[in-house]
Amino acid sequence: MSDRGRVRRDALTRAWFFLEQARDLPYRADIAEHEPFEAYLEAAIIYSRVAIHRLHREALQRAKGNPHLKGDVDAWWDSLREDPAIHFFRIERDFIAKVGPPKVGQIIRSGGPAPEKMEELYYYENPDIPATETIERHLRSVERIVTDAEERFGTATLLGLWEG
Repeated sequence: MSDRGRVRRDALTRAWFFLEQARDLPYRADIAEHEPFEAYLEAAIIYSRVAIHRLHREALQRAKGNPHLKGDVDAWWDSLREDPAIHFFRIERDFIAKVGPPKVGQIIRSGGPAPEKMEELYYYENPDIPATETIERHLRSVERIVTDAEERFGTATLLGLWEG
């Protein structure tokens, strides 16, 4: 997470950090040892959604007192409702925050070779696509949305840096 003495504090960096933590976990047969993987997935989802919330808040702040910019921000925000990544992170984050652990599929293996990584056992779309790949695809989309909006509205949600 560091970059030559700088610590990134933005939500996207945190989302990537937790996704990588999940990806790096080796397989463990003991079901109790699956908890860290699941917690890292949850954190990646939550921070991905936080990135959008922070961006929206910052864009609205920039638009205060400027009706034209406010209209642009509102139109942009409304357009995001149909985006698959925004939809995924909204639904998953809301479920985690308000109901319980994520609704993620699990592959139960009996016999045969054990998987190398925990990520091989969890999925959203289908068993052939690990949950980490689904999250990564949507996170890349959110990253593009944030970068484009920051250029468009002059916001700075990606700049949360601490000098180290």
